[in-house]
Amino acid sequence: MNKSIPDFLLLNLLFLCITLFYSPVQAKSNSQGNNVTIDNGDLLYVIIPKEVTSEFSPTERNYFKEKVEVDRHGFIFLPSQGNIKISGLTTDQISEMLTNNLPKYLSKSDKASVNLIEKRHYIQILGHVTTPGWYNIPESANIQAILSQAGGVLEGADLSRVTISRIGNAKTKTILANIQQYLLKGDTRLLPPLHENDTVFVPLTKTIENPGGTQSSLNTSKIRIFGAVNSPGSYSAPKGMSFLDLLIKAQGEAADADLTKIKILRADGARETFNLQTLLETNESDQNNSFPLINGGDIVHIARLTPQVGMVNSQTGQMIPQTITMSGPGSNGRGLRPFTAPMTPLQAIAQSGGVNDFADTNDIIIIRRVDGKQKNIPYNYDKALDGEMPDVDFQLQAGDMIYIP
Repeated sequence: MNKSIPDFLLLNLLFLCITLFYSPVQAKSNSQGNNVTIDNGDLLYVIIPKEVTSEFSPTERNYFKEKVEVDRHGFIFLPSQGNIKISGLTTDQISEMLTNNLPKYLSKSDKASVNLIEKRHYIQILGHVTTPGWYNIPESANIQAILSQAGGVLEGADLSRVTISRIGNAKTKTILANIQQYLLKGDTRLLPPLHENDTVFVPLTKTIENPGGTQSSLNTSKIRIFGAVNSPGSYSAPKGMSFLDLLIKAQGEAADADLTKIKILRADGARETFNLQTLLETNESDQNNSFPLINGGDIVHIARLTPQVGMVNSQTGQMIPQTITMSGPGSNGRGLRPFTAPMTPLQAIAQSGGVNDFADTNDIIIIRRVDGKQKNIPYNYDKALDGEMPDVDFQLQAGDMIYIP
């Protein structure tokens, strides 16, 4: 007796066949799509197998898992492998390189993995903005994003004459970006795209000629002072104001101020360098008249001394404050911290706010320069707390970096 196969069974068989033939092709396509070339600024997710510690059973795996940013020179920093240049390599090539750098017993049983999270690039912004410098922004971001990263523009900035400088084929190309028009119309086509290593410049408003013959500018009523002062910012500019008057308004210089090379950028574009340290050490009777006058529109910058081990201020003969650096996602207080010997890692970590809930406290790295070379010293925070590795036996040195993963 012949029985026909129901239609729904035929459809299921057909679907199963298509799935079996299609899946390998799909997997291969996805694998190739993930193998991308990495450039400066890109954000990666790195997974590296680590030694199994006592907290893990022999069958468990211990991994370093971290978001890592490629710096402006094409390097990434990994606590276990140091600085590695990866720009121009694919994610597969980087994964293979990191695996080859592992101890043999780890590389035989497991592999490192590198995946791209986001394509980014470095852009420099200069001129009349709150915080000029280099910023790493997504490749899809526009010029408004870099202005925001730099803290916005200062009063008196001319948003109709913002320029983008781009170097290509040994030539510099200048592109005009009229941000003022964009703000009025909201048309994103007015914002030129940014390329890697572009320099964005925000100029001051030009001095304009009034019908009565006098000159004025939106910026001439303010003086700006920034750098190593206790209260940087914009201040009113009464006639006859001296640099000393401005410094008093800014609540004096910071402890690490370099008073030998104070820079004054005049409203007309002229530049001056002023040595306050020398003036303070002279015995002239008419000292008050030696301070330069500051006029509306001027910008004053006081640089900071760069602390180094054993560095002495040549002008005062006093030691410059020494520092260590707290780094890594597990630290609650990343950045430079004052260092006074003797100091242990527990003391330094406590003074910087301790570790957060996600810190890998078994694999802290102390990074130190020894004879011009980097030395990575492992440090176990938990064992130090338990007394298994007495913290007093480990003394930090000025210039050390404590990396808490």
